[in-house]
Amino acid sequence: MLSFKFLLGIIALKLIGCFAYYWFYFIYSPHGVKGDSSDTLMAAEMMYKAFSHNKADFFKMLFGLHSDLITDPLYEPYFKHIDDWGESDSTSEFFLNDNRTSIRLHAFIMLFSKGAYATHALVLLIISFIGQLAFYKTFKSYFEGKEKLLAILIFLTPSVLFWSSGILKEPLAIALLGLFIYCFHQLFVHKLRKAKYLIALLFCSLFFIILKPYILVIIICPLVLFALSKHLRVKRIAVFYIVCMTIIYSAGVLALKCVFHKDVINTIVVRQNDFISLSKGGIFFVNEHNYLRLEYNTQAGYDMIDSAKNVCQLHPHISLMYWDLNNLRDTIFVSDNKDTSLYTRLLVCKPAGSGINMERLQYSFASFAKLLPVSFFNVLCRPFFLDAHSAAELVASIENLLFFLFFVLCIVFRAKTPVNKNLLVFCISIVLLSFLLIGITTTVEGAIVRYKIPFIPFLLMIPLLYLDKSVLLKNKLIRWLLA
Repeated sequence: MLSFKFLLGIIALKLIGCFAYYWFYFIYSPHGVKGDSSDTLMAAEMMYKAFSHNKADFFKMLFGLHSDLITDPLYEPYFKHIDDWGESDSTSEFFLNDNRTSIRLHAFIMLFSKGAYATHALVLLIISFIGQLAFYKTFKSYFEGKEKLLAILIFLTPSVLFWSSGILKEPLAIALLGLFIYCFHQLFVHKLRKAKYLIALLFCSLFFIILKPYILVIIICPLVLFALSKHLRVKRIAVFYIVCMTIIYSAGVLALKCVFHKDVINTIVVRQNDFISLSKGGIFFVNEHNYLRLEYNTQAGYDMIDSAKNVCQLHPHISLMYWDLNNLRDTIFVSDNKDTSLYTRLLVCKPAGSGINMERLQYSFASFAKLLPVSFFNVLCRPFFLDAHSAAELVASIENLLFFLFFVLCIVFRAKTPVNKNLLVFCISIVLLSFLLIGITTTVEGAIVRYKIPFIPFLLMIPLLYLDKSVLLKNKLIRWLLA
């Protein structure tokens, strides 16, 4: 059991992490770039302002009692002015927009904080700490003699400490992940059939669906297989996981496509192509038929017809790429434009400094097979010094180097006793699923660093399983750090 002094030290370091995040994005960052935290607070404040003059509108927005149509009474006074509110996209065919959940939460917190950043940061710190503590309590029994090192890996990994300290979705995702896994283990691994665990599990599932549903999709199958392997005493655990996950995920994709006419593969292809376009920057337009992109430096490629509504007309003979809204799989490149119809300008986006040069994913098995190994490598190893373009990415590079050294240390000083193969394959499964999904859909290093945060503890538990705990007692430096 972790001592009160140890937990107090963790909380103190998390508070330092909150200050570091605030300093980096609100004081140090050049050109006034404040990131998602600032955008979320501004959007929440727009909702919160409704509370003072129209409480009915506030609670309708808070609980989602409205439509997404521009004819909705709440659109003109509120949603039109909230950039992060978002409209339906390809992913919305399966999942709700995750920005809205975070905005609603912070609008609710503003009832007590009155917009003070420190209050919002403190609430998220407490929420993430509860989830991390639940995660630790779930797995500590598998790391006898290495409990403190496990706690350090869960709470104090630099990227986890930093990105769980901002007004972002990551602290909420970490909290939900820890609580969900803890309640699942209590119910189905330890067989403690109590109503509180079932209610908490359903609560976490609901919030996963409206915040980061892909995390639930990634962890639920390995969790079920972990419980089954334990109770059925499966001998060939790796084979059991591979066969079952292949069948379950393949059946799920086919069922969604054939029964519900929802194409998961197409959604992944579209999301990856969108990320590549955004990482390269550009000017994005849409009308009732097409979604198109001009190069970022092609400012003279269109005329603004109506600045209030961002209605534009393209110039003839320019180069562009576009997608038919009824078939977003295929990217069509045009070198001599002849389309002079009207478009709505959606976004003007500068090229990302940390974009990864990747091929565009195609709707084919060969394309996926070619890009999956590269995608996994990008999430596991990048950024790594030479491709670091900022101070934050340099820190991430140092962290990746430390991860590598930790793997080497654990293998060199590995225990002679066999490891828990069920837990080992469970962790490997989650790392593979999450890293492949993140890598295949994300082509910006900064985004990759953030998206993999909830899964880093699973990655680091893999080498920790092999580490000989007597090494912790022999090394004076390690003893001092743990003390």
